[in-house]
Amino acid sequence: MEELQQENVIIGDKEGFEKKLKNLISDGIDKLQIIADFDGTLTKSVVDGKPALHSIDVFKHTATLSQTYRDGYDTLAMKHGPAYENPNLSVEERQEVLYRWWEDHENLCAGETMTLNDLLQSNDNINTPLRDGCEKMLRLLSDHQVPLIVLSAGLGEIIEYVLKEYKPRVVSNYIRFDENGRIKEFSRPTVSMFNKHMFPLPVDQERHNVMLLGDSIGDCNMADSVPDMKTVLKIGFFVGTDEKKLERYKSCYDLVLVDDQTMYTVTALLGRIAGLS
Repeated sequence: MEELQQENVIIGDKEGFEKKLKNLISDGIDKLQIIADFDGTLTKSVVDGKPALHSIDVFKHTATLSQTYRDGYDTLAMKHGPAYENPNLSVEERQEVLYRWWEDHENLCAGETMTLNDLLQSNDNINTPLRDGCEKMLRLLSDHQVPLIVLSAGLGEIIEYVLKEYKPRVVSNYIRFDENGRIKEFSRPTVSMFNKHMFPLPVDQERHNVMLLGDSIGDCNMADSVPDMKTVLKIGFFVGTDEKKLERYKSCYDLVLVDDQTMYTVTALLGRIAGLS
């Protein structure tokens, strides 16, 4: 495939990749389902040379949130951010930091006035674009009735809103409002980038093949809870120049797309599986 010959396409185990792709093509699109992350995977990770905003940023920029919340948000970032980014901490330790951060954030949000419509209006005001070619890929999935399961540490309301035309099955974090439109709490358990392997997914049991799309090491394990899988082809999006991190991606994903803000390669692979090329 021409798309696989690009310099930014890295396949660590070519024999293993080709075997998996052959299995997917042989079984056909009717046996396939997609398990994908959202922020930085279906959406772009970089816009105009800067890190793209995520669904949690849409929440943060909602107009009806108070200045007290905004100041508190920045305070929590300064409190927990350095520990979360500390490469010397184990995954378990960083997960614990993330839980404390999320719990503090929930306490900060309690009582803030924000309706679902306010949140969706914020999304319309913020540029969090899907990857180039992503809508074409989503239409292909829809046309062939391929289930799209989105497992995200972001906000489920935003994901469902952005992808509503394609009817995804979303496992994510949701806001619970009280009868007055104030934030009451967030759904539990919290989905984070470190615990996605723990969540049961609404998959089709008769479809035994998965194409997994992610942009972090934690995303590699998103299909671990799915029983009786025959073939799982993992595609990862990598941004940056950290060679050690890239090596980890190569050992985790079957195919790595480096500094690629498109879905062209993924769509081409799906086209092959669907018998369109």
